[in-house]
Amino acid sequence: MWWKALLAAFGLLFVAELGDKTQLAVTVGTALYEFLPEKVVRYGVAGLFLLFGVLTLLRRDEEEGRKAEGRNPFLSVFLIIALMELGDKTQLSLLALAARYSYPVFVFLGGTLALCLTSLVGALVGTSLSRLVSPPWMRRISGIVFLAFGAASLFW
Repeated sequence: MWWKALLAAFGLLFVAELGDKTQLAVTVGTALYEFLPEKVVRYGVAGLFLLFGVLTLLRRDEEEGRKAEGRNPFLSVFLIIALMELGDKTQLSLLALAARYSYPVFVFLGGTLALCLTSLVGALVGTSLSRLVSPPWMRRISGIVFLAFGAASLFW
C-alpha cells in the first residue's frame, strides 16, 4: 500500500534526522574509548572544546553586522543539505524502504516531508534565538560554553 511506504519513510527519516550527527559522535566516541586510553580521549576532547571556545571568542566581528550579500539563502541551504546527506544513513534507509515497498515516489515524498519538517524546526528555533540574543552575544555565549565544557572535561 502506498500510504504505508509514505508513513514508513516519513517516520524513519524524521526520527533518524533528529539525532543524526549525535549518533555519529556517540559511535566515534565509543570507538575511541575502545582503542585509546581514557586519559588520551579525555584530554583530546577537552583540548578540542577549549580550542573551539578560544577560536569562537577570537573571531572578528567584521562579518557579524553584515548580511550575506549576493547569496541566495535557498541555494546555500539546499547545497549544504544535499552534500551532507550524500551516503548518509537516512539516504540508505530510504533506499531500503523503496526496495521493500516498491513505491519509490511515496518513499521519496515521506522522506522529503520528514527532512522538511526537521529543517523547519531548526530554522524556527534559530530565528527565535536570533530575536532574543544578538549575533555577537550568541558568539560569546557559545565560546564560553565551549570553554566550560573543555574545563569540565579536564576535571570530571
